[in-house]
Amino acid sequence: MQWSYALYTVVIAFILRKTVFDTSVACRCGPGDPCWPSQEQWWELNTTVGGHLQPLRPVGHSCVGPDASSEACEKIQANFHDTAWRVLNPATMQVVDWEHSRSKQQSCPVPVEGINPSGSCDQGRVALYSVTVSSVDQVQSVVRFATDHRLRLSIRNTGHDLAGRSTASESLQIHTAGLKGIQHVADFHPTGPDGSDMESQGPAVTVGAGVLTGELYAAGAASGYTVVGGSCSTVGVAGGWMQGGGYGILSPLYGLGVDNVLQFSMVTATGELVIANPYQNQDLFWAVRGGGGGSFGVVTSVTFRTHPDPPVTTARLIVQSESGPDAGFWNAVQEVLSMVPYWADRGIASLGFALPIGPGSGSMLSIELYGVNQTTETLLTDLPQRLRNAGSSVHDEVEQVPRLSSYLNVTRGLEMAGVSILLTSRLVSKGLLGSVEGSHRIVDTLSRLTFGPGDMISLEGMMSPKAHKTDTPLHPSWKSAVMSLTVARGMSRDPDWSRYQAVETELQQVVGPALEALEDGNMGSYGGVPFASESNTAQLFWGSNYPRLLSIKRQWDPSDLFLTRLGVASKDWDEAGKCPIRSWHRVILSQAIEKVWTLVK
Repeated sequence: MQWSYALYTVVIAFILRKTVFDTSVACRCGPGDPCWPSQEQWWELNTTVGGHLQPLRPVGHSCVGPDASSEACEKIQANFHDTAWRVLNPATMQVVDWEHSRSKQQSCPVPVEGINPSGSCDQGRVALYSVTVSSVDQVQSVVRFATDHRLRLSIRNTGHDLAGRSTASESLQIHTAGLKGIQHVADFHPTGPDGSDMESQGPAVTVGAGVLTGELYAAGAASGYTVVGGSCSTVGVAGGWMQGGGYGILSPLYGLGVDNVLQFSMVTATGELVIANPYQNQDLFWAVRGGGGGSFGVVTSVTFRTHPDPPVTTARLIVQSESGPDAGFWNAVQEVLSMVPYWADRGIASLGFALPIGPGSGSMLSIELYGVNQTTETLLTDLPQRLRNAGSSVHDEVEQVPRLSSYLNVTRGLEMAGVSILLTSRLVSKGLLGSVEGSHRIVDTLSRLTFGPGDMISLEGMMSPKAHKTDTPLHPSWKSAVMSLTVARGMSRDPDWSRYQAVETELQQVVGPALEALEDGNMGSYGGVPFASESNTAQLFWGSNYPRLLSIKRQWDPSDLFLTRLGVASKDWDEAGKCPIRSWHRVILSQAIEKVWTLVK
């Protein structure tokens, strides 16, 4: 009897495996598939979301192909590098590489001038439809529509993502730009499971998912408070910046963006609106604060802790070399690196970038410093003089600002739009940079790499082990990190598929391993500046926290409705996120079958 029952179970399991869990059944629906929504169904969705549904075409279609128009194309060309224009245009990304499809070699590039009526304009990775939502109800309607029709869903905040996580081929896009609203309170109480107010968390601000960093800074300047936010004014504070960790000039003092989150609201895969905080849905609260945007649901609002509005001292140093990356240039990089632990200990943020081959073939190193309640002497010490003594040409500027909020409220040329770039990064620990040989080892590694025009090294010292103390899913190495080190390769505006492949290979096989070897593979990477083709993102972004993240993902989104490149569970799907290649359902079922066969034997 036991053998017969076991055999019967195996047969049933086999049938289930070949039907319910068959890979083809689980694929997302695309145009031409029988399950693709009819025109009438799209019209019904449009009515439900108040007429906000729009079909998308790459912006290049106004310049390339039979629809090309000189007048329309000139407007596109004039706005090509305008980050605010790209924020509001759901068919664009700030980094144009992600409007193209590398796997299919499809693109619709915007010419620098003129039009190309005989050219080809492909959809690439631009979503097919987008809804610029302005209410939670609209978010819920789109989520349910995508679920009912098995559609590929993408979530776009401002399009700043450097790995193409906010767009996807053949997808229905939720564009959160319309979810505005900023509410500052002097005494915030998180919402308990029964709707009651919990223990006070002090002053805080609740923002809609569509609120930009610059908008929040402006509100803070008007009301006398500051928040931990990024350096780019057009990044959405509640999107991938926060959900990936998020750092800014106040992070060495007050921690990362996720350290300052008190509560958020989210639409889940079932279309339900939930609140997550330390008192309810604690697993989701933990996962979203660093687990990556677009992986667990659609965040509709976030409450951040606010901080006082103190005076700040800012400084900028520019070191230039006329002869390219010579010994003087690398000495300047080493001197700056050696200062990072000192700055981090004092809550001073440092933002540096180096152009080994800059304009005119010379080299340039720029470092910006932000010190709350600091003097010029404590900010710079003798760094400018040391650089000059070493023979470097140094230009320095210092500014005393009575209120930090008034400084944050001014856009200062840190925006980046309409660019093409590939990069890889690693966190750097205080232990390495604080050691005698640490900065020399980093410079030795960097100087052995090959650099060309448009390539850049980024030295972002916007973190401190003293400030990041919250339990989050971020890689454990964040607890010791004082800097994110990035090597970026500038790419051509028009896609060059062979160069893409060559640069990706170099980043994966040469640059990435070189950075990883600095600390024997013990340091992770900031998800905000990822290598787009990284094969071990789970280890780099989350490390030992990934199994727990994946478990929470399975609980809240068992069908992987919310899926992004490099995101949680993304390795279970093909490159386009359309068909599963390693279904977790199949894994569980296989394990069950193995147990039954054990009984048979």
